[in-house]
Amino acid sequence: MHSPSELAAALAPGEWLKNFIPFEEDGSQRSWLMPYLFAHGAKPGRKVTIIAAIHGDELNGVRMLHELANLLQGTEINGSLCLVPVANLMGYANHSRYLPDRRDLNRMFPGLKDGSEGARLAHFLWTNFVAQADYIVDVHSGSYNRWNFPHLRGNMKDETMREWARNLEGQVVLTSSGVAGSLRKEAGKVGKPVFLIEAGETGRFEKDILRRGLRLLLQILVSLESIDRGVLAEVSARFDTEIGVPDHPTGYYRKAVWQRATHAGLFMPQVAPGERVAVGQPLGFITDLFGERRAEILSEQTGFILGMHLHPQVVPGRALFHIAYDFKEL
Repeated sequence: MHSPSELAAALAPGEWLKNFIPFEEDGSQRSWLMPYLFAHGAKPGRKVTIIAAIHGDELNGVRMLHELANLLQGTEINGSLCLVPVANLMGYANHSRYLPDRRDLNRMFPGLKDGSEGARLAHFLWTNFVAQADYIVDVHSGSYNRWNFPHLRGNMKDETMREWARNLEGQVVLTSSGVAGSLRKEAGKVGKPVFLIEAGETGRFEKDILRRGLRLLLQILVSLESIDRGVLAEVSARFDTEIGVPDHPTGYYRKAVWQRATHAGLFMPQVAPGERVAVGQPLGFITDLFGERRAEILSEQTGFILGMHLHPQVVPGRALFHIAYDFKEL
């Protein structure tokens, strides 16, 4: 079995290789087939890998990668670009975040060749798509009835990551190194910079999220000098009037907290992800089953709303809004 970079050696610069790599067998003794797209350029540059659907029901990233590949057809690429649209094949097949044994693939990196099915899949992804990359982007969506405003997460204690963030003007960044076993954490340990994108919700394609995500991915590739800025300008001319031009200060949030429900009932939000809030500002209210208000939810922080809980039914302690705060400029 050849790696994507080996198979792509005969490609003309800018030509895309679209292929599958077989990964073990399912219960019917048929091989799982991992899809990937690979392109390399005539000029040297960084090796970039972008992965989606490590959680199998997070589909916005799948479509972002499809649209990115279509847009870059015939475009001059410096270095190489590898796209993995569906990383968690088993979860994707089951419409599930998790692997069939209910484990989280994003807690199993760098994996183990002879380990559990999830550890083997993590090892397979690491060996074929992570190990040879210089920079990695991991695309996710909100889980558990949550919706995330498109933003980036990365370890801003690392100077390489801070330099990368400086080149992403207007984007919202939260510093986070990730948890043990996550792609972000484990790749960071071996000196591979990783930005995680959070955008939208699970189980669907969202038009505005796809446009924002595509623009963000192009901005990332421009920042790494993988493509010319003209491609980003073309997309910006098409989308910015509809989705808005990113206008966030260049920097990152050092902290984030979930504002939680104080009572059981039905929650009616009064703000949305992407908005700034101040301490004491009403975020929403909770009613009983007759529609009478039981509680007002007031912001405990001055900051930026990254995400929110979507389902109206809440109980005490239910996470309602994810608020980033303590901003540091770069």
